[in-house]
Amino acid sequence: MLQTIHDRLKGWLAGVVLGIIGLVFVFWGINWTMSAPNYAAKVNGSEISSNEVRQAYQQQLAQYQRQSNGQIDDAQRNEIKRHVLDQYVNTEAVVTRADSLGYRVSDQDLLAEMSKIPAFQVDGKFDKAHAMAVLRSQGRSIAEIEDLFRRDVKLRQLDEALTLSSFATPSEMKRLRALAEQERQVSWFTVAPAKYIAEATASDADLQAYYDAHKAHYMTPETVDLHYVELSMAQLESKVTVDDAQLKAYYDDQKTKTPERFTQPEQRRVRHILLQVSDPKDDATVKAKAESILKRAQNGEDFSALAKEFSQDPGSAQQGGDLGWSERKAFVGPFADAAFGMKEGEITGPVKTQFGYHILKLDGIQPTNIKTFEQAKADLETEYRRSEAERLFNSAQDELADAALQNTTDIDVVARKAGLTVRDIPVFSRTDGGGELGKPAPVLEAAFSQDVLDGRLSPIVEIEKGRGLVLRATDHKVPQQKPLDAVRTEIVAAWKEQRGTELAAAAANDAVKRLTAGEAWEAVAKSLGATPQPPKFVERSDQAVPLEIRRGAFEAPKPEAKPLYQRLAMTGGDSAVLELIAVREKPDADPRQIDTQLRRQLTQQSASSESQSYALAARAAAKVTLNPQVLD
Repeated sequence: MLQTIHDRLKGWLAGVVLGIIGLVFVFWGINWTMSAPNYAAKVNGSEISSNEVRQAYQQQLAQYQRQSNGQIDDAQRNEIKRHVLDQYVNTEAVVTRADSLGYRVSDQDLLAEMSKIPAFQVDGKFDKAHAMAVLRSQGRSIAEIEDLFRRDVKLRQLDEALTLSSFATPSEMKRLRALAEQERQVSWFTVAPAKYIAEATASDADLQAYYDAHKAHYMTPETVDLHYVELSMAQLESKVTVDDAQLKAYYDDQKTKTPERFTQPEQRRVRHILLQVSDPKDDATVKAKAESILKRAQNGEDFSALAKEFSQDPGSAQQGGDLGWSERKAFVGPFADAAFGMKEGEITGPVKTQFGYHILKLDGIQPTNIKTFEQAKADLETEYRRSEAERLFNSAQDELADAALQNTTDIDVVARKAGLTVRDIPVFSRTDGGGELGKPAPVLEAAFSQDVLDGRLSPIVEIEKGRGLVLRATDHKVPQQKPLDAVRTEIVAAWKEQRGTELAAAAANDAVKRLTAGEAWEAVAKSLGATPQPPKFVERSDQAVPLEIRRGAFEAPKPEAKPLYQRLAMTGGDSAVLELIAVREKPDADPRQIDTQLRRQLTQQSASSESQSYALAARAAAKVTLNPQVLD
C-alpha cells in the first residue's frame, strides 16, 4: 500500500526529462557531502530517507538485471543510482515549492482522501479501525502515513492549479479540429512474400553473401560447465524436529521477551457523531450544535439514527457512527481518553479533536486477553521451525563461506566440509543458463565473472531469500563462428524469407507505378493474385484498419483529380498497395462535442508540458545536498 502511495506522490513528476535534469545538476547548487549522514538527500532542508531510496534502488536494479539477463556493468549501476536519487530529489523539490506557495491540507481533506483508499474499506465503506490496522502493518507510524497523504494531496492541488491555468488558443483548436474531424477514403490489397519464397532459389554466392552479412547471428553460445553446491532454508526447515517441551520453553521465552505478542489489548466498540469545524469562527456554533445532539441522544433518541442524520464522518455516518472494535492506539488522544474512560452504554461529549467535535457512545468492551500456550501453539510451531531453520541456515552459510575461503578452487572439498552435494550443469549458457537453475541474473553474473572463469570459487550467491549457491566453472567456451556448412539449412531459410520479402516489395512498387500510369485498380490487384478491400472512409483511430494503412493514409497529401497510390511495409513482411481516394470531414460530427473533447485534450497536453517545466524550475532553484554513498 505504501508503494502505491509513493507512486502516486511522484505523479506527473515521473514524466520529467531526466537527461535535461542531469544538465541542471551540473550548474545549480549541489553540495556533495563528504561525511555519511543518515539521509539520501536533503532538499531545501527536508531530508529524504536513505532506507526508502535504497529500497527503490534495489528494486530498479533487480528489474534491470532481469531485463538484461544479468548483464550490468558499473556505469549502468551508477546510472540507475542517479536516476532513482533524482526522482526522489525532484519530487521533494516540488513538494517544498508547494509548501512555500502556501498549499495546505486540512485534517478534513486528509480524512476524505484516506476514506477513498480501497485498502482502508470494508464492504466498500471506509472503516477507521481497519485502516489503522492496515497502516500499523506497514511498519510506519500514523504520523508518517498522514505526511505521505498530505504530500499526495498537496501535489495534486498544485497539478490541478497548473491544469486550470492551461488553455487552448483558437488557432490550435481550429487546426486540431480540422485533423480530428477528417476521414479518408481508402482501399488496399496486400502482396504476401509466401509465393516468392517458394519460387526463390539461392546460389552458393547468394548464401555466402548472406552469411557474411549476418555472421553475428551464427555464433556458438558462450558456455561453461557449472558445478555448484546449494544451501536451502526450505530443506533445512523440513529437517527441524520439535516437541511440546521445546515449544513450551519457546513460548515462555517469547512471552518474557515480547509479552505484547501474546496480549490482545483491550478493545472497545464505539459509535460517534462528528461535526466538523471548517472555519475557526464557527467553533462555538458547532460546539453548541454538538451539545444539542448530545442531549437528544442522552434523552433516549436512537444514536444510530442521529449519526446518519448529523455525522460528517464519511466513513462511519451511514453505519450509524459505528467504528468497529478498536484498540486505544487507533484513536487520536482526546478521543481515545474519552472512549476508554466510559462505561458500556454511556454517551458522552462533545470531545474536541483536530477533526471537529465528537459525540461518543460505547457499545461494548472486550477486556485484555492473554493467549495460552495451547492457543498459540500452532503459530509457535511454524515460527519455531522457521527460526531454527534460519539459525541452521546462517550457521551453514558461515561454514560454507569458511570452507570456500580455505579451498578457493576445490568445490568437492568445500562440499565435504559443509556436508553438501556437488551438482553439475554441463553447457551452462551466458544467455540462457541451463539445468535446474534456469537463468537467474545473480547466477549468470557470478558464473561468468572473471574470478570464476579463472578457476576460483564464487562467493555465496543468493538467488532468493533463504537459497544460496557457491559456484565453480570449468571448460569455458567463448563464442565461436559457426561455419557456413553447419548452418546452411538455416541460411537457406533466412535468405529465402528475405528474398521473398524483397520480391513482394518490388511487385508492390511495380503495382504503384502501373496504377499511377493509369491501369485499372482491380486489374492490377488481380494480376498479383490479390483481392482489394472495398473502398471505405476511415478515421485515424479506426482499430479495424491496420495501423500501417491508417498511418500511410493520413500522412499522404490530399488527392486532387485522381487517387494517390503508395507501397507500405506491413508487419510480418507483407507489402500493401494503398489507394487514397478522397478526403472529407465527418458528416455526422457534433461540433460542440468535438470541441469539448479537443479542448480537454489540448489542455491536458499543455498542462503536462507546464508541469514538466515547473518541476525543472523547482529542481533548479532548490538547495540540494546529496549523499549517494547510501546506495553503495
